[in-house]
Amino acid sequence: MSDAAPPPTPRPAPSAFDTAVDRFAAWTLGVVSSITLFGMMVLAFIDVWGRYLLRQPVFGGYEVTEFMMGVLIFSALPVLCAREGHVTIDILDNVTSPRFGRWQRFVVNLISAVVLVAMTWLLFRHSAELAVNNEVTMTLKVPHAPFAYAFAVMAAIAALACLATTLSYALGWRSPAQSLS
Repeated sequence: MSDAAPPPTPRPAPSAFDTAVDRFAAWTLGVVSSITLFGMMVLAFIDVWGRYLLRQPVFGGYEVTEFMMGVLIFSALPVLCAREGHVTIDILDNVTSPRFGRWQRFVVNLISAVVLVAMTWLLFRHSAELAVNNEVTMTLKVPHAPFAYAFAVMAAIAALACLATTLSYALGWRSPAQSLS
């Protein structure tokens, strides 16, 4: 009997469709995040200049910034989860075996997926309450519910990305040394 671990199951080569979908999703969400971040920067610049030079801040600028912050976070979250771009502490990675590292990543991604599923459920519940109550912002009267629903959908997509990553570690298709870009 040999104590050697069985070889990992070979990962099926991604189809051209999978690669195209991944690139399109990452590109689209990246563009949305980039435009949102640029818009926040421009809004802050105009608001500061208007506040100090003209003594008139941008009307509703605070509310717009709040919505833009949500769009920025939730549009980047699925790509971040799919590429494992989370902030990590890798101080013990050099002294642990690759097999342990693979299962550690499996557990971390599974926990992330469970948390994102719970967050998705809570966001959908909260979105429904906002819609029923016709909640709007104080200054601009922008409804909250459509944004909350969009954030819930993006959290669900991020949960699916974490589940896919979890599955790829469980099946041995991915190792901690691999990096997606």
